[in-house]
Amino acid sequence: MFKVIATDVVISKGYDGAPALKFSENGESVRFRIGKKVYDTRAENNTRWVNLSVKAFGPVCERIKKMQLKERSFINILGRLDEDVWEDEETKEKRSMPCVILDNLEYSGG
Repeated sequence: MFKVIATDVVISKGYDGAPALKFSENGESVRFRIGKKVYDTRAENNTRWVNLSVKAFGPVCERIKKMQLKERSFINILGRLDEDVWEDEETKEKRSMPCVILDNLEYSGG
């Protein structure tokens, strides 16, 4: 697996009014997205956002609850790059996107 280190990233708001952090029913896993504004001369105002999906399980999930993370929290993360695979409900096509399986996190100065 590839290791991922991301510093000074922000927890993105949930899509279409959904909560930023989505915990499983049993509370043993959580999903959220992180973003970071980066410099890009080809983008409007020379900046754009890079976003990644993040998943956490077990003790890391418990730590997230204790940290009371929410939308716009700045964090540093350490994890491993993986791939999320699912079937599109409408087209029945197989879809995939990169995601980070979280190993550790901490607050960032932001």
